[in-house]
Amino acid sequence: EPANLLRILALASYTGYKFHFFASNRVLRAFPSNADAVLNDGHDLDWLCKHPEAAERRFAEALTLFSAIGHEPIGLSVKGSWPADTALFPGGEKLRFLTAHPGPCPAPLKFFPVDTRSIREAMRSGLSARAWTDLTKTQMRESASRRLPSILSARPQVLAKFDPRLTHLKEVLDLASALEVPVKTLRDCIKAEL
Repeated sequence: EPANLLRILALASYTGYKFHFFASNRVLRAFPSNADAVLNDGHDLDWLCKHPEAAERRFAEALTLFSAIGHEPIGLSVKGSWPADTALFPGGEKLRFLTAHPGPCPAPLKFFPVDTRSIREAMRSGLSARAWTDLTKTQMRESASRRLPSILSARPQVLAKFDPRLTHLKEVLDLASALEVPVKTLRDCIKAEL
């Protein structure tokens, strides 16, 4: 995980893109230097809530962990959809946005739906890294032609397994550049609304 994060940071430096990372409590506890590396390289960092059904308890711990590195999260990401039975996010006054698969969004957060299939889901369903790349590129072309935003989600540990040299990720970024699609972080989108 830390080694692939360094590869992703090197790719960002090479391409000139600013990425948005989401760290779980486990990563913040086990690899605080990962969070430091992300922030020191000028990227955005927010919270990955792996268990939204226990968000209230986990968010309190996340705030403590982020505080230890001198950073304050303003958004969160979940792997699937937000649970339908959770209308409010505990601690929502501290957070501004949620990114997740289409579904409900707790008040008062702004919702950024992840509309591209994650590489992890693709691999689990039997797609190859090539098929995922081609599908993602097709979705990007369609979104660009309609001038619609598209959110791409890739986990470093999954990329380490299926795209260790980041050739597929670079190909997707190259297409974004060729299509003149602005690559922005969700924090940048929130700041633009202010």
